[in-house]
Amino acid sequence: MSRIRTLSNRLSVLGYSGFEISHIINNAAGGKHLHALTHSQLHEVARQLEEYVALGTEYVASYSK
Repeated sequence: MSRIRTLSNRLSVLGYSGFEISHIINNAAGGKHLHALTHSQLHEVARQLEEYVALGTEYVASYSK
C-alpha cells in the first residue's frame, strides 16, 4: 500500500490530477477497493502506476527543454 501511495504522489508531482490518479488505480484494481485486493493484485496495481510514472517522467523530460 505504501508503494501505491508513493507512486500516486509521484504522479501528482508530474501533473496528474487526483481524478486521473484515482481513475488509474480504479482501472488497475478492476473496480475493487484496494483493501480487498490480494498481494499479487496490489503488485499489479503498483506495476501499472510505475508505467504511468515512467511515461509521465519521459513526457516532462521531453517537453521541459
